[in-house]
Amino acid sequence: MPELNFTKPVIILVQTQMAANIGMCARAMLNCGLDELRLVAPRDGWPNAEAIAPSTDAKRIVESAKLYSTVAEAVADCHRVYAATARIRHLNTPAVTASEAAAEIHLSSAASEGEFRPAILFGAEASGLDNDAMSRADRLLHYPMNPEFTSLNLAQAVLLFSWEWWSTRAGAITTYEQDWETAPRADLDHFLNRLEAELEKAGFFPNPAKRPNTMRKIRALFNRVNPSSPEVNSLQGIISALISERR
Repeated sequence: MPELNFTKPVIILVQTQMAANIGMCARAMLNCGLDELRLVAPRDGWPNAEAIAPSTDAKRIVESAKLYSTVAEAVADCHRVYAATARIRHLNTPAVTASEAAAEIHLSSAASEGEFRPAILFGAEASGLDNDAMSRADRLLHYPMNPEFTSLNLAQAVLLFSWEWWSTRAGAITTYEQDWETAPRADLDHFLNRLEAELEKAGFFPNPAKRPNTMRKIRALFNRVNPSSPEVNSLQGIISALISERR
């Protein structure tokens, strides 16, 4: 994977109960360009071979994960810490959504004159983060889900944050039409005028009074499509082929 030149948050999994979930979190991270994983006292010890298979091609994230005994040790070199939790009113700590956290990280990274290392804490599958772990955070990270069913598994929670960070970074793809170049209006008008002339020759307008309205609808159709220059050229070629065949 090419080196990405922007601040990457550290993902910290605290007291994870199942090694397979660590592997799935690594996969979610790498999907979104994150590659630094830290583990705090995983229940089944570390390293653990059961994390490898679920990680698929993110095996290197699992193999390079760093092990810590406490949350304090895991965040010691971090400059801002977010704690993912559903208990946003449990402590007097500001709470943000995943999208707000991602935006803060990008802004702080851009404004920082030195190293800026943010971290995201995720708790154990069944119980989440305890009060001591959350007290280490500058922000609580909350996902405003369906209030009737807010449960997320660990990998889903990691992926949701990671995607928000990835999709809002500098240079992120916001639309697959961002490189689209619309054909000049003169080219489209030339095609439409030619189309109208050929439709007239083919007897497409049996009622001359309805011709203007029909052409307005055809023009509106092509304006909505917003064709590129190569597409207009192809349309011109279609007309030429039909004329040649008719002749």
